[in-house]
Amino acid sequence: MSSFVSFNQFVRHGGHATIVLGLRAIEPAMELKQARLDSTVTDAFEQRLRELAAENWSVLTGAFARAGIVADPTVEDVETEISRERADFSEQASAIMATTDPSVADADVSTLSDWLARRFLTQINEWRQRRLGVTHFVWRTQDDEKVRAAQAERDDRVYSWQDEFPDGPPGHGYNCRCVAEPAIVDGTILLTDFPTSPDLSERIAQAQADGLTDAAADAAAGGAISVYNLFRFSWLGYRRLFGVITPEEEAERLAMRESLASAIRALADLDAETVRQLSEAFVDYFDARHADLRLLDLEFRLGLASEDALLKAYRDVAYLDAATTLGGVALTTTLARLGVGVARLSPRAAIVGLRSAALRIDGMIAMRSATVDSFVARRFAELATQGHGPQRHEGAVTRQMLIDRVLLGIDPMTGTSRDGVTGRPHRAPPIASRITSPEAFVAAERFVRRTPEYRAARDAAQFEPAYQRGSFLVVLPLEDALGPDYLRLVEGVRTAGGGAISADFDRGNLLAVFRHVPGSEPALVTMYPITR
Repeated sequence: MSSFVSFNQFVRHGGHATIVLGLRAIEPAMELKQARLDSTVTDAFEQRLRELAAENWSVLTGAFARAGIVADPTVEDVETEISRERADFSEQASAIMATTDPSVADADVSTLSDWLARRFLTQINEWRQRRLGVTHFVWRTQDDEKVRAAQAERDDRVYSWQDEFPDGPPGHGYNCRCVAEPAIVDGTILLTDFPTSPDLSERIAQAQADGLTDAAADAAAGGAISVYNLFRFSWLGYRRLFGVITPEEEAERLAMRESLASAIRALADLDAETVRQLSEAFVDYFDARHADLRLLDLEFRLGLASEDALLKAYRDVAYLDAATTLGGVALTTTLARLGVGVARLSPRAAIVGLRSAALRIDGMIAMRSATVDSFVARRFAELATQGHGPQRHEGAVTRQMLIDRVLLGIDPMTGTSRDGVTGRPHRAPPIASRITSPEAFVAAERFVRRTPEYRAARDAAQFEPAYQRGSFLVVLPLEDALGPDYLRLVEGVRTAGGGAISADFDRGNLLAVFRHVPGSEPALVTMYPITR
């Protein structure tokens, strides 16, 4: 039989013992003294809330100021919210101090303070933005390994405050550190303004090459690979992405994609039906990622997304393309990014994970497309009032109208030989061209206005004595303004031998003419593609 000095030792260490417990009343002096919440703790929490509120207001007013908007100062007042959060903190912290071991009570109160402060900041940020008329926000994550997969997919994208997410808007989920930035541009509380820099097309090509290189490096351990096949498959993927792939090319792409099933079989011993389902799930995810990239490319040119987000997406999709061809480690890495561990592959979990990811992306695309459609419609209508760009050089102008213009001098604006701008006879140009859709037209116009070339030409025309005049023009590569598959988005004809033939816009440019408007941003007079 073991001997214990106290009942406490017996409870902790076990064994055999005879314990005699006295039944006399416990002396009051032996009771555990309950800690009380010090008022300085509550005061410090309130001060923290005030500092967060001031910082948030500074961020919001700064965004408004950059857009030339004066924020309503009455929206700054969040005294009611501060009082409510202070009372909530005091109540919960007091309960912790009264019921928790004093050795850990302070740490628990500190954790409570962090959580309530984060909740307060998220709530006032949304409340203030809505009160100020902000309809859309940019989802920002912390860009580290702790970010959840679903939230990483939303990073740097623009959403409406009306959109609904399973885990709530930025900052609402448990331990979510995401932030909603107001989306504002052109004095309109809708979108955000991301500047551009020269040679964008080269950086996109480099991002694609980096993604392919990463995949090739990951797959190298699996044996020799064909560099031609790798780049060929990626090229076909992007042709399909932008809707210009031929039937023969699509057949080639599908045949190459069949290697995915072989890659999956090499990772795990699965039956044919499971391989088929897993392959289909992967293809659904593959297609969703390509659709997301196509929309993101348009969003970037409209000003909804940053260049960093665009280049990252091009790199990731290039890696995905290569993983489909190469399999092995590259495919394993792709699945691991979705939380699917292939080393211990559970087919059902893998299929569900891939399809869930595809559905998440499809859902985000639907929400973001609504924002894009709304902005394009509004902006396109505005451009039609600024000049004659949409009337002469947009998709509603058919190929036949372009031919009639160069051969017969028929102005697309009027449908007659009368010039819709001057009222005089319309002069037939040697080349007539158009941008094939409202989305592409607006995207090109928005892109041009965000370039250094536009700002330099605008400032020179306005301030430099040698160049001062009422209008100015900007010329940019079509590939920069419209994206890698710009040839699909432009069309034109030129005179040749008494007739009209198609104009060649390979390595062509975009020409935009602007007119100064007192007290406002310069108006777009016209914009159209030109041959090199």
